Amino acid sequence: MAELHQHELLLETATERLTGNSCHTTSVHEGVDGAEGQGENSTVNCSSQKSLITKQPANPDIKANGYTLDDVLSNIPLGHFHWRMLMLVGSGYFAVCSEMMLFIFLSLPVTKEWDLGRYEFPWLPFSTGIAGITGGYLAGVTSDKFGRRIPFLVGMILIAIFGVVSALAPSFPVFIILRCLVTAGNGIFESVGFVLLLEFLPRQRRGSILVVVTLCGALGAVYAGGAAWLILPKWGWRWFVGACALPAIVVLVFQPLAFYETPRHLFISGREEEALRVIRYMTRMNKCDLPQLDGIICPVDKTSRGNISKLFSKDLRWQTLVFSTVWFLQASGYWGVTMYLPEYMEKLGVNSYLNMFSVFIGEIPGLFLAMYLIEKRKLGRIGCLRIFSVTTTVSLLMFSFIPKHILKSVLIILCYFAMVPIYSILNAFTPEVYPTDVRSTAMAWMNTVIEIPGLITPFVGATLLSSDLPWLYPVVWASIFVLQLLVTIGIRFDSMGKNLKESSASEPNVIQISDDLKNSI
Repeated sequence: MAELHQHELLLETATERLTGNSCHTTSVHEGVDGAEGQGENSTVNCSSQKSLITKQPANPDIKANGYTLDDVLSNIPLGHFHWRMLMLVGSGYFAVCSEMMLFIFLSLPVTKEWDLGRYEFPWLPFSTGIAGITGGYLAGVTSDKFGRRIPFLVGMILIAIFGVVSALAPSFPVFIILRCLVTAGNGIFESVGFVLLLEFLPRQRRGSILVVVTLCGALGAVYAGGAAWLILPKWGWRWFVGACALPAIVVLVFQPLAFYETPRHLFISGREEEALRVIRYMTRMNKCDLPQLDGIICPVDKTSRGNISKLFSKDLRWQTLVFSTVWFLQASGYWGVTMYLPEYMEKLGVNSYLNMFSVFIGEIPGLFLAMYLIEKRKLGRIGCLRIFSVTTTVSLLMFSFIPKHILKSVLIILCYFAMVPIYSILNAFTPEVYPTDVRSTAMAWMNTVIEIPGLITPFVGATLLSSDLPWLYPVVWASIFVLQLLVTIGIRFDSMGKNLKESSASEPNVIQISDDLKNSI
């Protein structure tokens, strides 16, 4: 942390030297003819100060010497800065998924501890679902308005602190309240975490790197499954809950890695000099040079950011409806299969803890396959969605009717091999199709959508599990993935290798850079 602080001080000092003194330039707008001070609302705090940055409307003549922000970020090769951000966000998702998977192992021990009725335990996932919706929505709107860093920090603090405290809950109602605070932190990460990393990445590697984040989440699920297998039978559920909170505590120790705001958010917020300092720091950490920059084409959004109504504007309405439906069906199918799977396997005479651990291990090769297929010259985002949806459906249907328990165990592993990578594809695909000014809001909306099945599936799953028809439970959830496959036909745009849009409202400006600042970058 001290090293990062020293870097920041050096960058601030360098900027002050470039400006000629320590006074702050608010902005200088130049007319198209380059005459200083003719633009609207030109203000400079010190009259002797030379502007480092000027802004003017984009025009075709400048494109020859100017770069889009995607061009600039894509010219920074993957290096230490990117790996550090990947470690931060990946470990955060590891912590989130270990907390999310905790529920499926708690139904039996918690019910026994507090002598709960059959339909009392489902109030835990129901209540925490409401908390996740609330936390995710507030974080998404706040992130688009004010930045990604602070919501990310708040989310990890909630998970770490209340994850530990919930292990000491004296009663079931108190346990629900504490787990609601943890799940609010999970919702915050879902809205902000993937966006935080995405906005630093080169366009040619966005998909595969974001799949790596989901891979870290799968490892978090493996961690939870292993902890359940090793801790629950011997030490009880309280030690298990405490163990699942440890990853979030570790992330908090490394939290200073999220020291910089994303340059995309800074640019559309009108904080161009800060954005350029971040870009310069990225090049220094990655030990590379940028091409000669005369200007960066990027809008400055003067409208209200984080407005959820923008998701249903004319330009974004169709993709919001389609993606919302795909996310809803994915969450319904996943949690429908997962919520009572340990109990379902126990009824078949299979060791549920060992089986779930094996299932979570089975997710990992599927994610590596998605990582390979999602980028250019492979299947892309849409092709991957369809292939994995088909595989999930077929494996669930075979699981429903094949009588041998050993084959059922293999088929459910195959199901998770395909089902979990769908999340990784959606986590990469969704933020790519929305502009920067509503990107976190869009993820918050999708988080709200996927929490809704969490309010319903515990009750539906409990009803299906009590049926005398053993095939009914998996067949119902397999039909959900059939519907998901049909809906993906409505996705007409693949974001693979495409530039990200920065604003849903503003026309682009060219952020022109003075010779002094240009040389410093």
